[in-house]
Amino acid sequence: MKQLWNDQRSILLTRAVVALAIAGSVVMTVCGPKITHWMVTAHGLPPRSGPLLLGMGYACAALALVMLCSLYQFLRRIEAGEVFVSTNVAALRCISWCCAGAAGFCLLAAGIYLPFLFLAVAAGFMALIVRVLKNAFAQAVRMKDELDYTV
Repeated sequence: MKQLWNDQRSILLTRAVVALAIAGSVVMTVCGPKITHWMVTAHGLPPRSGPLLLGMGYACAALALVMLCSLYQFLRRIEAGEVFVSTNVAALRCISWCCAGAAGFCLLAAGIYLPFLFLAVAAGFMALIVRVLKNAFAQAVRMKDELDYTV
């Protein structure tokens, strides 16, 4: 019986979702002024907070795009069978720092609109998870390199 779901299809689905997230990030970045205006008016925030929220939104958008592109390249290498390589460790490090940066910006934005605190906590926790994964990959790369030199 043919297997319906496998690792290859899983990676393909994940890459498709990441590509959609990249497109969504670009659309939200382009619509940033309208989204910020809506948020300020819908939630009764002070009008002067709009430009500050927009600036932090653009900073988070840049981090999101860098993170998503790094993730996409990471998935491409995994798909190609390049798992425990130094470029994957670098990609995971980049993803972790992008999450940490977004956590910082969301923490600042929480001073304007408290629900951003939840995004800050989520992004910070994701940074920690990815950092642990990066450390595991780094250890595997070191072990693989040692094994390659002994053969």
